[in-house]
Amino acid sequence: WSGRFYADHELATALEEQSVREGWLWTGAVRTPAPGGDTEGPDLTLRPRPAGQVLNGHRYVDTAVDAADQIVVDAVCAATGEVLVVRVPAGARGLIVEPSHDRLGQRVAGAGRVVLDRVAITPEQVLGRRPHDEESTPPVTALAEPALRLALCHVGLGIAEGALTEARDLSMGGRAHRLPGEDPDLFLTYGELASAAQTANAVVDRATEVMAQALATGAHLDADVPAGVAALVATAEAVMSKAALHITARVLELADAPGLDRFWRNARVLTAHRPVAHRLRSIGEHYLNGSQRAVAAAYH
Repeated sequence: WSGRFYADHELATALEEQSVREGWLWTGAVRTPAPGGDTEGPDLTLRPRPAGQVLNGHRYVDTAVDAADQIVVDAVCAATGEVLVVRVPAGARGLIVEPSHDRLGQRVAGAGRVVLDRVAITPEQVLGRRPHDEESTPPVTALAEPALRLALCHVGLGIAEGALTEARDLSMGGRAHRLPGEDPDLFLTYGELASAAQTANAVVDRATEVMAQALATGAHLDADVPAGVAALVATAEAVMSKAALHITARVLELADAPGLDRFWRNARVLTAHRPVAHRLRSIGEHYLNGSQRAVAAAYH
């Protein structure tokens, strides 16, 4: 994530420099505009006051909710109706963090809810405006959600590769159902899983390369580029999801060791709320019709 998705160049540069200097860890949850515009009521609202604004409401955050130094959210300004993206420092008065300790899978991810009760927001904490609909979204801002999804692709890929590596080490160490030796079936299985991991790696790397090129272009990005980038990211998600679930399930047949099932649980939690079929339909529509709306809809 980068402040450049919403802030102007001067503010984003200053924020990046301060973040590096202070060693800030960032998290947050900024909603993307729905294809038909925002139709749900706001869960976070900003109300003007003499020295800035006051933020009220609550928001669920997927990661680092109890460890982050800065929390980024979007909220509706009650006075103007604009959707503003703001940052809230950890420890701000009125900020309450409620971690989800009973979450299945990657508990150390630090998911949870933030409750904001009359939290003071200064003008310097307002990063910029979030458009109400995708038609008015600047090209570089449209990359925000695909960039986050791409980061999660790398997480999923790491889970799959970690499972495969641990299973291999257990096999070589003798803690497996079958010793490696000259077992052709074992070679076949590892060959299949290693190929699946390498295929997913190649697709994710391609999406990462294209995303990096688009981000480097910045404010001069052509309007039609984000849809193509999002299509590649959706492809990476689809390939990664299938590979991660397949690999983490199959390694359980190769090695008998306590804790090896954690990889499958983590992969399942990561992919459960992002159906592959939904992604594939959007990718297909973009491929056939070049529809920007189809790809954007894949992230809702």
